[in-house]
Amino acid sequence: MSLFEDIDQRERAYALAKTIDEIRMRYGKNSLLRASSHLEHSTVRYRNGLLGGHKA
Repeated sequence: MSLFEDIDQRERAYALAKTIDEIRMRYGKNSLLRASSHLEHSTVRYRNGLLGGHKA
């Protein structure tokens, strides 16, 4: 907790994090990714389909 951070700002950040979590639970891990995760050399989308990031 910060003495210099506005309470309203913390509430908005919490609401955003909650919304992101709800979208990922409903539509899957790959529903929201950073733009860099869509580059050719990125492995994020592939690793999200694995168990703990490893082949099982």
